[in-house]
Amino acid sequence: MAAKPIVLIVEDEPGIADTLQYALRTEGFEPRWCATGEAALAQAGDVAVVILDVGLPDISGFELFKRLRGSREELPVLF
Repeated sequence: MAAKPIVLIVEDEPGIADTLQYALRTEGFEPRWCATGEAALAQAGDVAVVILDVGLPDISGFELFKRLRGSREELPVLF
């Protein structure tokens, strides 16, 4: 059985994150959710794509994008 692609959801609103997780699971992905930029940096190692909120409680989504791309240049990121 092939591993499902992991999608990291970086979103501080639980309702939005729940909806995204449900939709992604339905389509055969493995969603991971975190509510802060620091948590996202810790979990980004093996993800296929990141869905990123611009307004996070600890760091700007744009700054997080720069940091993610600094370590994984080819990582797809959706805002």
